[in-house]
Amino acid sequence: MAHSAQIKLSTVLPVILLIVGIIIGFAVGFAVRPPAPTPTATPSPSPTVKVIKITVWASGSPVDITRVDNIERAASILNRMFEAAGVPVKIEVEKQFFRGDYMEKLTAAFAAGEAPDIIAMKNLPVLADGGYIIALDGYVEKYKDLLNDVYPVLWNAVKYKGKIWALPQDTEARPLYFRKDVLRQLGWSEEEIEALPEKIENGEVTLLDLIEVAKEAMDKGLVQWGFYHRPNFGGTPFVILYYQYGGILQDPETGKLVLDKSAMLKMLELLYRMAQVDKVLPPTMIGTSWRQIHADFVNGRVLFWFGGTWHWAEWQRVAYHEELGELPEEYEWENIGFALVPAPEPGLKPMTLSSPYLYYVTAQAEEPEIAFLLIELATSAPIDAIHSVDSGHLPVRSTTVEQPYYKQSKFHREVAYMLEYTSFEPLHPKWGAYKDAWITAITKVEKGEVTPEEALDEMVETLKAELGDELIIRD
Repeated sequence: MAHSAQIKLSTVLPVILLIVGIIIGFAVGFAVRPPAPTPTATPSPSPTVKVIKITVWASGSPVDITRVDNIERAASILNRMFEAAGVPVKIEVEKQFFRGDYMEKLTAAFAAGEAPDIIAMKNLPVLADGGYIIALDGYVEKYKDLLNDVYPVLWNAVKYKGKIWALPQDTEARPLYFRKDVLRQLGWSEEEIEALPEKIENGEVTLLDLIEVAKEAMDKGLVQWGFYHRPNFGGTPFVILYYQYGGILQDPETGKLVLDKSAMLKMLELLYRMAQVDKVLPPTMIGTSWRQIHADFVNGRVLFWFGGTWHWAEWQRVAYHEELGELPEEYEWENIGFALVPAPEPGLKPMTLSSPYLYYVTAQAEEPEIAFLLIELATSAPIDAIHSVDSGHLPVRSTTVEQPYYKQSKFHREVAYMLEYTSFEPLHPKWGAYKDAWITAITKVEKGEVTPEEALDEMVETLKAELGDELIIRD
């Protein structure tokens, strides 16, 4: 989907008016445009332009490159503001985009005194406790008029120990994708296929129902596997299933992590059933390559896929299909559907999960206020719309949905309701250790190496040793 690489200045007029103050203030200490000379005055020389280099690092799937590109777009806007105000300053952006986690590279860069100014990632507790980032409360208060359209729920994702450490960069929903073409081969009518998301939303169709559909599709040789999930730890379906069974992960009063043994056991039992009893899920799902996962679903070898909204865009931009390569969106609408993650069983609720990416200003940023203004502009509605549509994520600003570029996306219009059913992962510095123990349990259960009860016992002992008094265990 094409869009202009340049953001018109008129689209951010309110931002311009509100930032005039900092432009004027920032000019102090630099040469500014002198008064217009009188006819007899000698013309003053043009002031030397001061170049401010801002480095931004980010990561994600191939379609998430806008996490760094949008900082460049924001810099273009600020540069035009500086030029219009006669401030001899120019911002140059150096960007680096990683396909995977770059925490080790960031740690090394900090040790060498060469850290970027802006980073986009998650890991808020680790970054804050480690001194990698600065609190943004002062800037958020100073520029609150520019931030009043941030979805209120997203502020919870950037607060830690009473401070604001980031701005939300994007958010998403985690749907269950399904192959419409396979359902047609099973005899489903178009009306039945189109009604499936609503029936899941209403609780009329559960995951147990879809397991039976998957078994039928496999028995008839229509697919190789009924279900795929991600190859490593993530919200879908692991955290979602745990929440659906009534578990919580963080105590709201103490902030400690929580392990609800009943909910965890039910989650592990369901995965065991899918992999070892009904055999609709590969027992070696954990560790499977991402490319194989996408290729198998896109080519119709898998009926149901626990994915993310961003995959809709990724399939259009990465050549996973063995004949079509990059999928035309028309093919997606014809052959692929999406819904909330169904309730595991009757009486429970459908759900999704959001795990927002965040923009931070690092502790080594030489111009932290300029860096903050860049991340503010990079998440403003016109630019937020570009990232949302091009990457398949959901916006962080309520006004983004009125942007023409956003409004032309049918996918975003139809998936927006999922945010009403969303949930979040906890913010805790030891959440990584919790996840490691959890994915170990999942891996062993799906392979059939241990029973769900044995896996849970091992997980409890591991977490007691790793988390100590930061863990609350509930029966």
